[in-house]
Amino acid sequence: MHSNGMLGGWKFSNSKNGVFAEYFHVNDADMNLAHLPKGMPLEQAVMLSDMATTGIQGAEMAKIKTGSTVAVIGIGPVGLMAVAGASILGAGRLIAVGSRKASVDLALEYGASEIIDYRNGGLVEQILEKTNGKGVDSVVIAGGGENTISDAIKIVKPGGTVSNVNYFGTGDILPIPRIEWGVGMSHKDIRGGLTTGGRLRMERMADLCTYGRIKPEKMATHIFEGFDKIEKALMLMKEKPRDLIKPVVLMDK
Repeated sequence: MHSNGMLGGWKFSNSKNGVFAEYFHVNDADMNLAHLPKGMPLEQAVMLSDMATTGIQGAEMAKIKTGSTVAVIGIGPVGLMAVAGASILGAGRLIAVGSRKASVDLALEYGASEIIDYRNGGLVEQILEKTNGKGVDSVVIAGGGENTISDAIKIVKPGGTVSNVNYFGTGDILPIPRIEWGVGMSHKDIRGGLTTGGRLRMERMADLCTYGRIKPEKMATHIFEGFDKIEKALMLMKEKPRDLIKPVVLMDK
C-alpha cells in the first residue's frame, strides 16, 4: 500500500489541502519555487510545474537517441509534453497514440510524425504493422490502464526502453508478458519515477519556453478569468468535452 510520503506528497507540497486559496504554503520554498521570467504568460507558466516537467522527464528516461523511433502512449497534457520532449531529444520517427482531435492536432504540431488511434484496432498490432514487425526503440507511457505496460513491452525492441510517467490507479499487479520480455533476457529496460529536481528543473523548463523550444500554453484550450471560476473549470475536466486539453483559471482577473 503506497503512502503520500512514498510519492513525495507532503515534502513537495503536491498532496496538501488548500491549493485553491489566495495564499498557499509551499514546503522547502527555496528548493521548490522558481522565479518566472519577466513577461511569461500565466497560462504558459502554470504548465511548467507538472505537465512540462513530468512529460519531458518521461522522454528523458526513455533514453532517446538521435533518429530513433519513439512511441508515446497517451497524449493528454503530460503525453503532449512527452512528445515535445522526444522531439527536442532527437527522435526521428515519433508515433503518438491518442484519439481526441484537439490532442492529435497538437501532438502533430509538437513533433509527432504520425498518430495511432486505438479505436482502429489493437495498439500493439497497429504499431508492429507500421514498423514492419520491428517495434520501436523507446516507449513513453503517459496514460492507460494496467495492461498498457504489457503493450509497451510488446512494442519495444530488444535493448529498448519503456519509460513510465503514468499513475496506474487500479490493481496490485502490472503484467509483464514473458515471451515478449525475452523470458527476462531481452535487455528491455523499464523505468519510472517522479520528476527530479525542483527550482532548477523549473528554471530549465522556463528556458525552454523563453527560447521557443516548447509551447505548453497551447494546451490551455479553455481559459477562465477570476477566482470564482474554479468550480466551472473542475466541472469541465469532469465532463471532458472533445475539444478540451487543459482548462486554466487566471486568478488575478
